[in-house]
Amino acid sequence: MKTLFLSFVMAFAGSTFALTLSDLHGGDVMAISFNCYECRMIESETDSAFSHSGVVVIDKDGNTKIGQSLGRLDLFSFADFSKTMTPGTKVSVFRPKEFKNLSTQKRAELEKNMLDVFNEKYKNAPFDTKYLWNNFNSNGVELLYCSEFIAKFLDNFLTEKTVPLPISYKKNYDYWVTYFRGIVPDGELGNSPASFSRDSRFEFIGTL
Repeated sequence: MKTLFLSFVMAFAGSTFALTLSDLHGGDVMAISFNCYECRMIESETDSAFSHSGVVVIDKDGNTKIGQSLGRLDLFSFADFSKTMTPGTKVSVFRPKEFKNLSTQKRAELEKNMLDVFNEKYKNAPFDTKYLWNNFNSNGVELLYCSEFIAKFLDNFLTEKTVPLPISYKKNYDYWVTYFRGIVPDGELGNSPASFSRDSRFEFIGTL
């Protein structure tokens, strides 16, 4: 069963809180349900409607892009980000409360800084198929899964930093044994796409 909070979020989807791309700001987190079997397992484990996530980054031409770690870490159009969305669902958007009442000038400065940090520190980072919070390859490059990337990216700008929590794989343990080839990181620290919907630093602002 979904949490009461998630039920509240989805109850308003498509009505009072309906958004367009022009409503989005840099740093907004996009939580989405992808249409795949592994995605159903993620949603089941996290008791949520979300199996993937991205973060809004405004590019140098002022276009709204979605930063996501999925195979490769890069900026994508909303159409590309949402192309495998589960039919009948919507993308939920969560905004850092610190960014809510910025002046136009401060927001522009923040969004430029976000783009610079993304390009310097995160662009093309490899995806972490092991879903580990601190995982580096032999060259010292950090591997990042979707929600981990977002949390660590936003920590460059938020006063209160992310606190990773133990991740459970118990509900579908047999599936994860096969996925991880026997070594399931049950209880390891991390986060998930659903984490942003439960994080007091963020507030739900609507759906697309």
